[in-house]
Amino acid sequence: MKKYKFCPICKNCLVLRKKEGNLRLTCKTCGWTHYDNPLPSIAAFVRNENGEILLIKRGVAPGKGKWALPTGFMEQHEDPEQAVVRELKEETNIKGSIKNLIGVYTEMTRVYGNIVLIGYNLKYISGKPKPGSDTTDARFVPVKNLPQIIFKSHRALIKDALEKCPATLIEVLKSKITKARITHTQLFYKGSMGIDARIMMAANLIPGEKVQVLNYNNGERLETYVIKEKAGSGKMVLYGPASLKGKVGDKLCILSYALVNSNHAENLKASIVILNERNKIKRRLI
Repeated sequence: MKKYKFCPICKNCLVLRKKEGNLRLTCKTCGWTHYDNPLPSIAAFVRNENGEILLIKRGVAPGKGKWALPTGFMEQHEDPEQAVVRELKEETNIKGSIKNLIGVYTEMTRVYGNIVLIGYNLKYISGKPKPGSDTTDARFVPVKNLPQIIFKSHRALIKDALEKCPATLIEVLKSKITKARITHTQLFYKGSMGIDARIMMAANLIPGEKVQVLNYNNGERLETYVIKEKAGSGKMVLYGPASLKGKVGDKLCILSYALVNSNHAENLKASIVILNERNKIKRRLI
């Protein structure tokens, strides 16, 4: 916080005079008055796909060595939204974009005096957390395991953000195998669907994963789990009761979904595998 002893205009001494109900440093020669106004600052509230909150460990005072939200002061040429996006990148290596304003807060500090903090909710776009300017650590932390946050304004911002911007989990497409053809059916077996291991890998499927199976020929839809068949075999097998939902040669579409934070759903890119008539991979879309 800047301390004035002399007038920055005419260099003469300042004296305390009562103006507008407050004692203010005033130049007795030219009349310049120092208005000790709060400093505008910004803070970023960012959550990842798991709903964890991005925090930084401060490398400078105030609060050196303590946890806080990514934060900083506005530059002369910036508006608050530009400042918070810049500070987020500088302090954490995370690229984000503004979603909405959460609130405006004040806090008295020993170093800078009174601060006006403008808190924004930002969408996490890209980057891995790593410390940058004025920070010694940066990481996403589960809401239930948050450390002590040094600034009361940041604590209030987090509280308001969790109330105003709750994380909502939705199911979105993760994997898709299309134009698959049934090669075998077997009724008396553990209920499941066998898929060529090479195709499973290409579609980002793991053994035991739940899938939705759509039959183009008869319109049947069923849910089951997948098991591996020999890699390169081209096998697509309906086992157990699922075998009654299709016959050899029927064309299938096999889907798998992931449960993700709705704020980051559009960042999930589905693994899509298109097969040829012999169940060999014709094309992959990722």
